Amino acid sequence: MFSTTSRVASRARQAGTQRARAVSGRAPFLALVLALLVGTGLFAPPASAAAGYTLTASGTPTTTAGVARTLTVLYQRDGAPVANAAVALQRYSNGSWVGDRTVTTGSTGKATASVKPSATTKYRFKTTQATSATLTVTVVPGSWSFAGSGAGHGVGMSQYGAYEMARTGSTASDILRYYYPGATVSTANNPWTSADVQVLGRTSDPVATTLSLSAGSWRLLDGAGAQLATGTSARKISIARTTAGLTAKITENGTVRQTIGALPALHLEWTGTDYWAGTAGTVTVSGAQGTYRHGRLRVTDLNARPNVVNQVVINDEYLYGIEEMPALWGTSAYGGAAALEAQAIVARNYAILDKVEGLKASCDCHLYDDTSSQNYTGWTREGGEAGEAWRAAVDATRQDDASTVTVVRNASGGIAETPYFASSGSGGGFSGTAGNQDAFGTAPQSHLAHVADPYSAQAPGNPNTSWTGTLTQATAKSIFGLGWVKSVAVTERYSSGQVKTMRAVAPNGATRTLTDTAEGWRTALGFQGSWVDTVTATR
Repeated sequence: MFSTTSRVASRARQAGTQRARAVSGRAPFLALVLALLVGTGLFAPPASAAAGYTLTASGTPTTTAGVARTLTVLYQRDGAPVANAAVALQRYSNGSWVGDRTVTTGSTGKATASVKPSATTKYRFKTTQATSATLTVTVVPGSWSFAGSGAGHGVGMSQYGAYEMARTGSTASDILRYYYPGATVSTANNPWTSADVQVLGRTSDPVATTLSLSAGSWRLLDGAGAQLATGTSARKISIARTTAGLTAKITENGTVRQTIGALPALHLEWTGTDYWAGTAGTVTVSGAQGTYRHGRLRVTDLNARPNVVNQVVINDEYLYGIEEMPALWGTSAYGGAAALEAQAIVARNYAILDKVEGLKASCDCHLYDDTSSQNYTGWTREGGEAGEAWRAAVDATRQDDASTVTVVRNASGGIAETPYFASSGSGGGFSGTAGNQDAFGTAPQSHLAHVADPYSAQAPGNPNTSWTGTLTQATAKSIFGLGWVKSVAVTERYSSGQVKTMRAVAPNGATRTLTDTAEGWRTALGFQGSWVDTVTATR
């Protein structure tokens, strides 16, 4: 059975055979007429066609300014390469073809030329016998400059905004009620419960660690509480893991004093804590970002490395170690003590909610020590510059006589989610904080709605009032799924001024329009915030 294409092709071949027979009968006559025309000079056949010369050009059609592209030409006569021939490369400029350079073909009939146009340019190759087809090298931006402002996800309390409000007379309660509209500032019972904070154990962390004490004494226990070893600050504990479990070596001045076999868990306690009275010291965990004055350390085998957790009481020991706002703001010279108090309260809310959720399997902890939860450095924060101002702010949010602590409650009276960030920004005439649904794509919460935030931009020393981010051509290709990107634009913003929708156009006119959450765009673009005002192509 023949296809339609086969039947059409068959009829075409039959018609062609009939025409060939007709032409063949007239051939002697046509040859005579052609000879007469040539002889009179009225007709001259194209040299390239008569001689069988061809120039075939190829090369990458798109580039960025300043990035060279290679154009290739193949010179042939009747299908055979023409070697050692001079071929002119021409470019189209101001309405005419001008010479760019001359290249010489090799034994294969090929020659190459590297071009680096600053704008989209047409090229062709030419000899006296042939001219190639036109090659257009399209130049697209190598990157785009984004002018923006603000920092962070944008939901809840702006830290620089809180600082400015505090400087101008607002209390911690004023700040919290402003940035969490409809929420109430209230109290909750203080159960003096502890939280487990991972300080080492991410897959990017070292596969071994050393514990050392600055002063006092320490004791190492197994998971059941049996004492395995004890020592003073002169002795260090090196912990590694094997397939059988955790191992420990007790060393003094580089000499191993004791070795402890593989165990599933270890605990380190030291003097001057709730676990053991005596001289106070701080523990250093090599590879961790902080040092630890309070609590005790629990070490387990997780993610093929020692997983170290600091067990600390939430409402003082943990909060004392939170490093999320400059402690200097709480000093009289800066006048921002109320901002630090507001920070302590929202950090408490965050910790309470994570404690209620229970231990996370990924870290065997309630909280991470970085911005995956809250930045916790322990004694590094508490004992650092202006640490007493931060401690005072935390203490101001506790009512020890009444055994209560200050919290933020949502419209239902529960412990409110209290996300916070560095600084609001503006974009496209809009500004302020973000609604949680716009930033995260989660169900709207009334106390996490957008609010105007003139305070962030007014705060002295705020480094986030303007910034410039760069979107490279490679990243733009990846985001929008285009081979090359010719233009990028913000086409829609959230009420906060953060990016909602962006459009990219390819050199061939293909268009991709993408809508995402504000935080999704911040992550994709790799900027400190997603408040974007202008986008400018750069070369």
